[in-house]
Amino acid sequence: MEAAHNRYTMSTWETVHLETESFDEVTEKTMDGKTLGLEAEPQQLHAEFHIQAGHLSDVQINHQRVLTASGMIPETHLAEIEPERRLAWMVDQLHGTVNPDGLMIPLHGANDSDIQVSTLEDETQRQLRIIVKEAGHDDLLRILPLPAEASEISAHFINGRLHLRW
Repeated sequence: MEAAHNRYTMSTWETVHLETESFDEVTEKTMDGKTLGLEAEPQQLHAEFHIQAGHLSDVQINHQRVLTASGMIPETHLAEIEPERRLAWMVDQLHGTVNPDGLMIPLHGANDSDIQVSTLEDETQRQLRIIVKEAGHDDLLRILPLPAEASEISAHFINGRLHLRW
């Protein structure tokens, strides 16, 4: 009996009042812009993580530069779906520009005799190969997909810039 009346002994249980709220009354709890609780959607938590992790964009950009510089294409599945993206990535990494009817790539220091441009048309797409030779170094070789609307290709080397038109 004594244990039932002594609240400091371990044999007694005290009732804890349980509060209930309807689901509509529960508001999303946040702390410093961060979503808390089980009501948070995974997409929301993922977006908040990316906002806070600014360094990830730097890592993505550096990774893309390394892949492109080595001749590989980042996001290959997107490049297969949209070849224009692959062309834009490659030209961008060569510090060039893509125009609606062609592209321009700066090749300062190269001579026109050092540059070879050729095309290949296979069953899936038409490709452009650019080779820039430099004495004492490996050749710079890039294979770029051409847009579907590219027909006759013309190449001009003017003032250290390679202009390609279609």
